[in-house]
Amino acid sequence: MGIVGVLARTAQSYPALLPIIVGSIAVAVWAFRGRRWRTAAGAILLGAVTSIIYTGALPALGLSRGATGSAAGETAGLTADSPPPAADLPRTALGEGARKRGKFSSTARLHPRFPPDFRIPATFRLESNSGGSRRGTITARFRFRGEGADAVKVLKELGVASGWEAEVKAPHRLVFRKGGRIIEAWFSYAAHSVVLDIPDPR
Repeated sequence: MGIVGVLARTAQSYPALLPIIVGSIAVAVWAFRGRRWRTAAGAILLGAVTSIIYTGALPALGLSRGATGSAAGETAGLTADSPPPAADLPRTALGEGARKRGKFSSTARLHPRFPPDFRIPATFRLESNSGGSRRGTITARFRFRGEGADAVKVLKELGVASGWEAEVKAPHRLVFRKGGRIIEAWFSYAAHSVVLDIPDPR
């Protein structure tokens, strides 16, 4: 049943996969009723593998922010309750080329210098991030589900709850400040994305 749950969560995040996932589940149910165990297992496995390949990583298996957190405080599908802090996310080691250039870039792991006390809504999915491994501005791009205004509201509420001061510069722009640190959030409602710029004062 764990694999079926993965398929269901993936279908919510990736609507294009819905026909494949629904088909896999339907075939699996039909096969189970007819006691065709191998066919049922194969259908579920095919759906899971297709989902993983399509997403390009393992977000559906709970390794991304979008698959974590409970729904105790929801606002239009976005949750503000207990998403993990950035420090709890796994991070990849730098590749050889990245070490030589002193740069970090990843589509699956947050930057090692991303503020650990800045919380991201559970329905925000990391799309890419980059920056210097030891210094320099960090840039992180996320995709979000739901309406843009709701995404702005939830990100602002989480920032304030984590001790950050939030200033609304425009309907699509927020600036967070804490102890001399700054995080600028730029929202694109049409693209359902937000870019976080974190300047390095050094």
